[in-house]
Amino acid sequence: MKNGPAIPPKVFLVEDEVLVAFEMAETLRDFGFDVVGPSLRLEDGKEKAMAAEIDVALLDINLGRGTTSEPIADILRARNIPLVFMTAYDRTQIAFIHHDDALIRKPVYGPDLNSVLMKMFSTRNV
Repeated sequence: MKNGPAIPPKVFLVEDEVLVAFEMAETLRDFGFDVVGPSLRLEDGKEKAMAAEIDVALLDINLGRGTTSEPIADILRARNIPLVFMTAYDRTQIAFIHHDDALIRKPVYGPDLNSVLMKMFSTRNV
């Protein structure tokens, strides 16, 4: 996060596709963020969502095998942690998305990801 705060913001990453997850984590680190995770599965994601120090979360909607990130989102919302959902779905196709949840379309590109996160940090004072 060039020209950002001295302490890197902690971005929690939940993505079930291993290669995508590690590529995104590397991209986030390159932008200067401290990455929590990535969590590849629901249970690990829930554990980190409950206990980790997190400034903002990036959640893939579909975590495979019929699971979604909805339980993780619920935990993060209870902790007042802002969310960005990553998906190829339209907002209207996601039953558990809230009106104030950010959404970024997949495939996610580094500059777009950085832009969404920077906007969240500037508008939400994260």
